[in-house]
Amino acid sequence: MQIQAGKYVFLSVLLPVFHGGLTAAGLPAEKSTAAVSGFEIISVKAAGPLLIPGRSSSPVVGQGGNYSAPLGYGRTLWFLNNVWTGELKDTGEVSLWGIVDGAVAVLEATSPYSAAGAFSYTVDENKWPLPVSPADFSEYSSVRKFWPRAGLKAGAGYYFYYSLMNNFGPGAYEYFRVGQGLAASEKPSGPYKLLRSGGRRAFWNDTEPAFGSALWADNDGWLYVYGRYATEPGKYAAALARVKPEKLAEPSAYYYYSLDPAPGVWTRDVSEVSPVLENMPEEFSVAYNDYLREYLALYFDQEAGEVSVRSAQYPWGPWGPRKSALSCGKEEYCFGAKEQPAFSAEGGKRIFFTLEKKNMPYFYELTLK
Repeated sequence: MQIQAGKYVFLSVLLPVFHGGLTAAGLPAEKSTAAVSGFEIISVKAAGPLLIPGRSSSPVVGQGGNYSAPLGYGRTLWFLNNVWTGELKDTGEVSLWGIVDGAVAVLEATSPYSAAGAFSYTVDENKWPLPVSPADFSEYSSVRKFWPRAGLKAGAGYYFYYSLMNNFGPGAYEYFRVGQGLAASEKPSGPYKLLRSGGRRAFWNDTEPAFGSALWADNDGWLYVYGRYATEPGKYAAALARVKPEKLAEPSAYYYYSLDPAPGVWTRDVSEVSPVLENMPEEFSVAYNDYLREYLALYFDQEAGEVSVRSAQYPWGPWGPRKSALSCGKEEYCFGAKEQPAFSAEGGKRIFFTLEKKNMPYFYELTLK
């Protein structure tokens, strides 16, 4: 099935129905040293692949990023920082044709257990996945990539934070981040326009936190946006910004969490940020859990080789110790673990997270106590 959307087309591969919701709690805007209540991970089990390569009308054989945002009416919007195209051979091997940097898709599934292959990608008339941005095609460059990170629906628009990447060599992995920005569209399918700040694309430069690594829209009226940055050579942490959703396109409207001596803990000076989560990877998630009445940060710890979970009573922490949810062998090439809150069940007692293995996303179910 194809759904025409202006000059763009949604390519549909299996289409069940999605249902889900998000929850959160209001918070005081002040420093907190409240103790983190303990939680237990009762079980973790595989819920199945999120993508099934096949000899269908879809050439997608892998995808990275896998940030999702609820659209309502049983649908979620997924922001993908890259899409691998190719075909599945009779031998079971995948023949790679190429990589599309930055794409979007809509998923319709009531449960992760019925989500496999249920993506509708934004494609061209030849059913080839389209780059999600920019709307102005004159901004494309052979050495530049626009990688979507976390996104959301706010008001009548759709937004995602992105990393502006430049290549330093011909290889698929020879790139570095030169800034962080925000893209917007009137439709979930795009095309997305790169918003500008003072005449430039990036809201934040390469030495500032990569805000948009994770986000959470809380019911205290703030959008909390996390960004990874280097605290010293080879060591990374996450900083925290917050902004009113109706002003997220205004760089001057962001406040940054800081423990530096100053009135209050929120400053407009990004150079004063303080780390709120230590030793964080490039991709992770933060979401409020109704069952625990706490926030959960979920990520893949590369050094430990484990999907890890930490909890806190406030978006800025303090965060409790890391707890292991799932181990990965080096040969599995695990990456990009993040919770997908729209699929939570039993009030958050059961949550679901995605994990990439060799550029293929998989769903897992985690039961808490």
